[in-house]
Amino acid sequence: MRICTIAGGGSERGMDYGREQAKEIADAAAALKSHLAAGAHPPGPIARHIASSPLVQAAADLVPDLWAEVVATASGSRVSLEDLLLLVFLDESWGLTRQSGCSAIARIVAGSPGIPPVPATTEIGQTMDLPAWTSGRTLVLRTGGGGAPNALTLAYPGAIGLCGANELGLGVAVNALPHTPMSEEGLGVAFITRHLLTLSSLADAESFLQSVPHACGQAYTVAAPDGMATFEADPAAVRRVTAPGVAAIAQTNHRSDDDSASESSRQRLDLLLAGLERREPFSETLTGDVVVDGEKWRDSHHTFGAFRAVGSEPYVRFIDGDAVRAGDREWSRFGYR
Repeated sequence: MRICTIAGGGSERGMDYGREQAKEIADAAAALKSHLAAGAHPPGPIARHIASSPLVQAAADLVPDLWAEVVATASGSRVSLEDLLLLVFLDESWGLTRQSGCSAIARIVAGSPGIPPVPATTEIGQTMDLPAWTSGRTLVLRTGGGGAPNALTLAYPGAIGLCGANELGLGVAVNALPHTPMSEEGLGVAFITRHLLTLSSLADAESFLQSVPHACGQAYTVAAPDGMATFEADPAAVRRVTAPGVAAIAQTNHRSDDDSASESSRQRLDLLLAGLERREPFSETLTGDVVVDGEKWRDSHHTFGAFRAVGSEPYVRFIDGDAVRAGDREWSRFGYR
């Protein structure tokens, strides 16, 4: 898997990202536009709508450093800002297609009283399902600087990050929640995820999630040194749906109070819960989910990739979905520094 390291303030990070991944970003934008056009969604009007929508103003107002990164990425890659916004606001554009299949798990890893003693920590992981145009475009972004901790996120060229973890022991997994309203007045999912990865505690993550308006329905699972939780967020409310002190979490693509979840979402949730019950390695549970995913999707979506991170470790593991379907079970390991 490829890695792109960007550091400094938002504009500096974006310019480096754009220049290093210029061809890859341009190719990804072209592939996404072809995907939209094939689905009878003209990409030009959609891109212009996003660029002039309150989504942009929300990002500029609430996370200006990340917005500066996006603008500079467009400049550095010589890809139009409108085209780059199609890549950045992918979750929000799913208001047109409403297809998703991500699966997230987290658990407390017990410590031991040896010499020296090993403290308890957390483990978090996720498979990320995306449209098939992303196939072969897996990228790991290593970000840092500007007073923020170093972080590693799964991405595709042009994206600012999908899910991942930081060197302070905080990890974030995300699951789209279909059948929830969308508001263009809210903050986009990618911006929320990246900002969460600048934080160091579950308490700070909850405070941030409760403080910002949300553009679309999304479940955020956060694992940090002070605990784990899943928050179901949409434009109407943010709800913490896990009990305090929870020791294990499984989340797919339906709300905790949704009795009309899809068969796929319930099937994947059962698989995750069974893996947690057996205490099997996350690598087995997550790659098993990719196999299920490979059988379930018959249209234009697939598992793009996966990550898993242990809070006490100085690295994050990633794997490409295409590689898993080809029989490869070897995870790549990238350090925060």
